[in-house]
Amino acid sequence: MSDFTRSQKIAMVAAYTVVVLTFVALSVIALRSNAFRASNSSEVEFTEADTDTAVSEISTEPTPGSSKVCVHVTGKVENPGVYELEPGSRVKDAIESAGGALPNADLENINLAQKLSDGEQVYIAPKGEIPPPVTSTVRGSEEMQSSTIATSTSDREHSRTSASEKLTHPGQGTVNINTAGLQELQRLPGVGPATAQKIIDYRTQNGRFDSVDELEEVSGIGPAKLEKMRPFVRL
Repeated sequence: MSDFTRSQKIAMVAAYTVVVLTFVALSVIALRSNAFRASNSSEVEFTEADTDTAVSEISTEPTPGSSKVCVHVTGKVENPGVYELEPGSRVKDAIESAGGALPNADLENINLAQKLSDGEQVYIAPKGEIPPPVTSTVRGSEEMQSSTIATSTSDREHSRTSASEKLTHPGQGTVNINTAGLQELQRLPGVGPATAQKIIDYRTQNGRFDSVDELEEVSGIGPAKLEKMRPFVRL
């Protein structure tokens, strides 16, 4: 074999280097191309699967407003009738749904803040309607919160007398502090018109009394007065 000159050897090394670099470059390009195609394919598959999951979740989501409460509003309101209200609605919402109270409606003896349940009746009595007390009230399946209307004049007169009689001896009678009106509350020992109104105001702002002891939260009723009232109070 003939010997190569120095310049020929350099040229051969350079050519070999070019060939090697070209091969490496083509290999890198091919690998990147394959990786890019694989990445796009996985993204498409993920997107399709994710879309199916989202559609499934949406289709099983409960429809809002599907559990409304149905109440009967009657008495001194503009449009008595049956109304559907949102869950958690109060007595005042039922009255507003019925067009609002009439000018002669008795709103003093009803708890406007009381929550309603399905199937209840909201009765708004006229002002001046006295015992037998068909005062403004909420009636439903759980409890009837007003007494039955008396049918005779003698029964009516007897109820008026008993409602205004001051309670002094245990066993003489009790007063329901959650439903009693201004006059009936004054039957309790130590309760006059001002304190009776404060009891009604507290009831309107805070809802039903949960216990007799809660009466101490009413302005003007302290421990001593509460103990005098206790034998005659019911919930």
